[in-house]
Amino acid sequence: MSVQPPSPTPVQSKSNRAVVVILVVIAIVLAVIAALLLQNVTSKHHRGAATASASSGSTGTNGSATAVPEPTPAPPVPDAQTLELIHSETHRDPADGQAKGKVDAPVVMVVYSDFACPYCTQFARNVEPELTDLVDRGTLRIEWRDLAQISPTSPLAAQAGRAAAKQGRFWEFHDAVYAAADPQGHPEYTEDSLVAFAQKAGVADIEQFRTDINATETVNAVTEAKNHAHSIGITGTPFMIVGETFIGGYQDADYMKAVINSQAAKAKTSKTSKTSAAPTATR
Repeated sequence: MSVQPPSPTPVQSKSNRAVVVILVVIAIVLAVIAALLLQNVTSKHHRGAATASASSGSTGTNGSATAVPEPTPAPPVPDAQTLELIHSETHRDPADGQAKGKVDAPVVMVVYSDFACPYCTQFARNVEPELTDLVDRGTLRIEWRDLAQISPTSPLAAQAGRAAAKQGRFWEFHDAVYAAADPQGHPEYTEDSLVAFAQKAGVADIEQFRTDINATETVNAVTEAKNHAHSIGITGTPFMIVGETFIGGYQDADYMKAVINSQAAKAKTSKTSKTSAAPTATR
């Protein structure tokens, strides 16, 4: 005959429940302490990263931090094949109606852009005007490349840009279009709206402008430009080749100036080295 264990008394049951409650409270307290410790460690980590980032920059005469030459996201390109590709994308064509700046400027910035791209709009409004002094001083040349893909009317806008370029008014057209674009949206264009921008940009022959927009060669050129960009791995806008490095995505004016100035210094050093290494003529 089996013997059943005695049932717990009411006092024992209350005691057991009290122990369970105490254990649960202890577990909660330990979890809270662990969370606080983790938060403290994370906070210290972020502060340390911020301090390291600040200390890596130089300090101007007024005590404010200045941009670091050759920012980390745009390092020199060590791969010879990529460097060769970058060089091939820099045209320096004196007849290029979608370029501005001296043909022999030490730095060429190739900009792949779309008139319907919100970040391209922000780049055109906030960054490019800040680079005007570098263009005027002969340090920088800017070459535009169509990468018209964001909206169904992106190609039409790119065709209009080329039509304006044929009459020497590309950059004025560029400025008019981006000035009206929503920097948070993807504008749609019609031929009439693009004509209005052309008129604002000072395009003289509007009938010729309309003809050039729809010309087969213009349509094909815009399509080929997009296909070419994709073939070399450029699929997003804005994308910039700057000297012998590249930048994918929007960056502010200070960042861009730091990269351009760094590339200009590099080009100067390279030119000096080549001059020194050149053999002297003998008589």
